[in-house]
Amino acid sequence: MYIELKGVEFSNKGAALMLHSIVQRLDQQFDDYELVLCPGHLSPYKQRARLGAWQKFSFKLLGIDWTKLGNFAPSPVRRLLRHFGIVVEKDIDWVLDASGFVYSDKWGPAQLLETLAHLKRIKKHGTGYLFLSQAFGPFENVKNAALMSQLIERADLVIARDDDSLKSLLALADKAGEKSKIVCYPDFTPSLDTTTVSLPFKAPRDFVCIIPNNKMYKHKGPEHKKRYLAFLVEAVQSVEALGLTPIVLNHEGIKDRKLCAELIDLLPHKPQFVDGLDAPQVKKLIGMAVFNVSSRFHGCVSSLSQGIPTLATSWGHKYEQLYRYYQCDDDLLDIFELDNDKGESKMQQVMAQLLADRDTRCVALKQRAKDHKQTINQMWSEVFERIK
Repeated sequence: MYIELKGVEFSNKGAALMLHSIVQRLDQQFDDYELVLCPGHLSPYKQRARLGAWQKFSFKLLGIDWTKLGNFAPSPVRRLLRHFGIVVEKDIDWVLDASGFVYSDKWGPAQLLETLAHLKRIKKHGTGYLFLSQAFGPFENVKNAALMSQLIERADLVIARDDDSLKSLLALADKAGEKSKIVCYPDFTPSLDTTTVSLPFKAPRDFVCIIPNNKMYKHKGPEHKKRYLAFLVEAVQSVEALGLTPIVLNHEGIKDRKLCAELIDLLPHKPQFVDGLDAPQVKKLIGMAVFNVSSRFHGCVSSLSQGIPTLATSWGHKYEQLYRYYQCDDDLLDIFELDNDKGESKMQQVMAQLLADRDTRCVALKQRAKDHKQTINQMWSEVFERIK
């Protein structure tokens, strides 16, 4: 059985955490499946090969998707391609889509159109398609709403990651059969076990990870970026003032690496910068911190689900839903509202209070994380029931 994982890659650690989480579950469930991944600059051959993945015949040239050409290859040619580790689209049995957050008005119709074309092709060959737990919507744009409706109609299962996403999907499902295949489960990366993961360096004692995200100011003016950088500077300096060690952690790729460098340039005392870890190592490091400050969604998930309090900033509804789920809404910070009436920073006060309450809060987060993981098991049971 050939199972393609779509929407995952290695550069963005959130996408990589989803990839490793899915592979871990598939390995536990099936003895005879074959993993398939698409080639791409964010999913290089060596990293795909380490997972033993088959390479999907898929590429774009001159703005055209040529993937469908492989479906016209006769059986002898397709068998020959397998000698080179390549499989064509029509030979794939199931597609598990873990794109995270691309189906929304926020990102426009491009990904919706591409996925619809993909679904139309593979359904001719009887391939199954599951949208794993992810964020959807809003779909206020009529064109985007119509495209998402067609995706729901053709998919075998659509899993929303939060209540807002679920409402957006249910509003588009006209038929009872469509509504029945829309379900809601939280993010599934907490189930990724990092017990045996080791770090390539010795972590300092009593450290706090600062995890930036360029999307906090993307499509916004330079003043927004300036304020966000000021927020990050305040976070690092407040950690130092409390006698803790700040670590600036790159949770993504080139864009966040550049942002980390800009942040460090603004600081008189240069904090430790950690880059180049794989996704399980990043999760391991986050779980060792006293607390974390994160603008990356999966940085927040990795922290909260390991019982570590996390101050966060948000650029989309998925953060609000996550913090509501973990019952710590007050830890979502507004980068423009961190000054008190005297114009002084409240960051250090917020962190000091977090430290004072840390033990109690860790216990509460771990209990919520236990419930979270039980729900993830239920999600996988439903997924595997569909596949079987």
